[in-house]
Amino acid sequence: MESALNPAGEIEGRVSVGASALLLETRVGELVRECRRRYPKVHVSPRALDIARAADTVRDGGADLVLVHGDCAPANQAGIVVDELPGLEVVPVGPASLARAADPSLALAGLPVLAVDPDCDSHHVLVSALRELHGLDPQVVEAGSVGGARELVRVGYGIAMLPAESVRSATGADGMAVIPGLPRVRLGARLLWLGPERSLSAVSAVSAVATRQSRQLVPQAA
Repeated sequence: MESALNPAGEIEGRVSVGASALLLETRVGELVRECRRRYPKVHVSPRALDIARAADTVRDGGADLVLVHGDCAPANQAGIVVDELPGLEVVPVGPASLARAADPSLALAGLPVLAVDPDCDSHHVLVSALRELHGLDPQVVEAGSVGGARELVRVGYGIAMLPAESVRSATGADGMAVIPGLPRVRLGARLLWLGPERSLSAVSAVSAVATRQSRQLVPQAA
C-alpha cells in the first residue's frame, strides 16, 4: 500500500481490493470506475479471495480493503474494522426455456447446480429446494466465477444462484431467466479494513467510495 498527498493536495497512491467471487464481478468494477473518476491518481488493484481468509488477508497486508458476502463473512475480528454494506440478493437462474416449461421437475432433471463460490451457502439452498420441491438430487459443479456460471447457464448446462445485480432480464432475453418457484436468498455484505486511523489517505478514500457506491446500487432483476 502506498498513499500520499501531492503538493496540490490531490490524493494519490495504490490500493489493493480483495473481494469474494460474487462481489468481485458485480460491485468491484463500478468501484474502480468511480475511484478513477474521483481520484485519478489512485490506482485500485482488485483480486479474488476466499471468504474464510478475508480478515487474515487484511491483517497480514494482503489487501487494503476486502468486500465479502454471506453469513460466513466475519462480523467481529480483533483489529479489523467491519462496515456493514447493503445485502446481495441472489436468484435462481437457468436456461430461458425453464421459465416456460410445462413440467418444471422434468425440465430441471439432470441439470447440475453450478456453485460460484464454495464458501457461499446459496447453492446449498438451491439443492435443498430442488430436493424438497421436485424430488431431485442434483450434482453440484464448481463454476469458478459469476461469468463462468452465466455462460454455462446460457448454453443449457446447468442452473445457478447468481446476483440479481448481474441478471439483466428475467424474461430470457439474454438466454437465461430467473426460475419461478425456487427461492431467492438475501446475503449479508461487509467491508473489512484496518480503519482510517491505521490506513493512509488513498485507502480511506476508496473505502468511502465503496460504502457510498454500494448503497446506491439497485438490483436489475425482477
